[in-house]
Amino acid sequence: MNISLKVSKKTKNKTIVKDYAPAFIEGEYVTNRMDSPGKFTFSLVENKGVAIEVGSCVKVKLDGNNFFKGYVFTAERSEDRRVKYTAYDQLRYLKAKASYTFTAVTLEEIITKIAKDFNLKVGDLAKTGYKFPSLIKENESCLDIIFDALSTTIVQTGKIFLFYDDFGKLTLKEAKKLKWNKLTGTGSGLSNYSYKRDIDSDTYNRVKLARPNKDTGKADTYVYEDTEKIKQWGLLQYYDTVDENLNKAQIDEMCKTYLKYYNRIWQTLKLKNIIGHYKIRAGWIIPVRLDDVEDVDVTRFFLAEKVTHKLSGNTHIMDIDVKDFNKLGADDGFD
Repeated sequence: MNISLKVSKKTKNKTIVKDYAPAFIEGEYVTNRMDSPGKFTFSLVENKGVAIEVGSCVKVKLDGNNFFKGYVFTAERSEDRRVKYTAYDQLRYLKAKASYTFTAVTLEEIITKIAKDFNLKVGDLAKTGYKFPSLIKENESCLDIIFDALSTTIVQTGKIFLFYDDFGKLTLKEAKKLKWNKLTGTGSGLSNYSYKRDIDSDTYNRVKLARPNKDTGKADTYVYEDTEKIKQWGLLQYYDTVDENLNKAQIDEMCKTYLKYYNRIWQTLKLKNIIGHYKIRAGWIIPVRLDDVEDVDVTRFFLAEKVTHKLSGNTHIMDIDVKDFNKLGADDGFD
């Protein structure tokens, strides 16, 4: 593994770029599919003080391939001359709070508007095909606004979209476009994993939506449920309020769509110490087969929820947390 770690700092007249690869000791790059920016922590050996100033831009390449681009937010020096830096990609700047009122807009239009307001660079944004009739957000972080809209878009369309920073450009893609062709599991050298089935996270067999009614002063409620699953698991209710401008047909459709998405047993895997690949990040589709696990003894596609890259010397390994892709409502085909 050949690592390139270059740091740029802007001054009044020019941009200064320095190569810190010779001082590099180790690094860790973590991406999550939802709700957080990409995070790269790395350690250097430095003779004097702290060399890299907070706010500096960090670009990391592995064997000449783009790996991470972000900005230093913290620097911490210890007595052994090691300095640990933490850098985040552009999504970190979306933690700023704001208020927005959107009408008849798509997720990609919401991203474009917010990115423009915060001077962030935008790359390819997929066409989702779903328009929000109305979306009102008051004093919320822009990151929450976008990921809330993303979650709704996924449920409404039945398609898994990913929002992330692609080496300095905000990007929106459908997960089916990001499939790893390498089988993980039996026969691939994987020896460390754990498998879990649960109804403890994001499982609901009743959906209850409430719409404010100004005339009555009370909320109109809409309920859809799976009585058989309630008998099996007990009552697991999803509750939310919806925009008062939505009509009954729209809310009924939302209830049915939410119940279809959430009324399931989730299957997750933790895959550890996989040979690293620069492309893999949260959101990629990973083919997995584990001969000694009944539900995964044939090749199944899983969605990477969290990916952790670990870099040290010439070693590059990954830990990947995945969730059953097909159970998310996605079909078996890939474009």
